[in-house]
Amino acid sequence: MNDITVDRITGALGVVLASVYVLYARSIEDSMLADAVGAAGVPTGVGVMLALASLALLLKTLRSAADDLTDEMPAPGMDASGVSRRPHAMAAGLLAILAVYVALLPVLGYVPSIGLLIGAVAWFAGARQLLSVTACMVLAGPLLWLMFDWALEIRLPVGLWPQWLGR
Repeated sequence: MNDITVDRITGALGVVLASVYVLYARSIEDSMLADAVGAAGVPTGVGVMLALASLALLLKTLRSAADDLTDEMPAPGMDASGVSRRPHAMAAGLLAILAVYVALLPVLGYVPSIGLLIGAVAWFAGARQLLSVTACMVLAGPLLWLMFDWALEIRLPVGLWPQWLGR
């Protein structure tokens, strides 16, 4: 199987899994101590994000199928059939990036660390459009902070830099 077929299967299974997950999450009953989000709020949000990611993966495969008709060169690290030539090296590289993220998180805090993580993974995966990668890096941290810390009131690590600034 090539990568496009694997992505289609993964995307379809992700949509099904997300749908079942959201259905079960919505059936969680709130207790008398529940906050405004409720017990089902975060699991439902996770399920919706999983569904959106799965749909994006499916849309990517449709775009990839259209690109295949133009007979372009395969992506870096892929052979002519679209299969990765070094899956273990890719997994080890992603694991190294994740280890650096985990090491930086207590020092830098969530917002800059997640931006750096997203940028490093995008660059490692082959994204070379500097403007797009930079925009994702700059926007991801604050948007995720707004969603978790501000909207859901789930406190995220701030890191050591507030102490360095004397706050």
